[in-house]
Amino acid sequence: MWFRRDLRLNDNPALNEAISQAKTSGGEVVPVFILDPTLISKAGSKRLAYLGNSLRELDRSLNGALHVIPGDQTSVLKDLMKRYNATSVHISAEYEPYGAERDLAVESSGIELIRTGSPYAVAPGRVRKPSDGTPYKVYTPFYRAWCEHGWRAPAERPSEIPTVSVSKEFREFPDWKIPEGTQLTPAGESAAHERFAYFQKNGLNNYDEARNYAGIDGTSRMSAHLKWGEIHPRTL
Repeated sequence: MWFRRDLRLNDNPALNEAISQAKTSGGEVVPVFILDPTLISKAGSKRLAYLGNSLRELDRSLNGALHVIPGDQTSVLKDLMKRYNATSVHISAEYEPYGAERDLAVESSGIELIRTGSPYAVAPGRVRKPSDGTPYKVYTPFYRAWCEHGWRAPAERPSEIPTVSVSKEFREFPDWKIPEGTQLTPAGESAAHERFAYFQKNGLNNYDEARNYAGIDGTSRMSAHLKWGEIHPRTL
């Protein structure tokens, strides 16, 4: 299971599919996050520090089974597949240019990627004009069609995850420091659920007004959680 922008166990169809295939074949799941040098070089210090915290939270939820490895994605995946005799790699589908091109490059090397689910409530391309099947170009008609299309219920959280034992050589957790004078919101899946529950109770009803005042806690503060997939839009 190659984690990218889905650092959670709940409502994660790709993870569920990996578990299902492992159980069917009598095998185990190899959870991995690859530290992409290209993305790291472009990320700010606060984003990196948050990501480091999020990875540690995911690892805790996996009982210390997360592989964290820096390097080229294709090379890392091939090395892991050879080591564990894995036959496929499970991912959530990505649609933005960099992620989509990266996944195609991995597949062109001969690695089978099994896409299940996406980071979106409704995957891109699903909602099109009923008249000719082309994409909408105006927001309001698209929004109405999107609401009418609807979205699936959240996927169930796995009751157990059969994972391989991971050695220290595959646990290169980054030690990105929080920049001096800054504070990060708590990272991880549990923190995401706690924050949204708080917002629902204390901020949702007057969000239309409170969002305009920077001096109060008037917004959801879910952007970082959604960015790294610690919670899925479907769940919200």
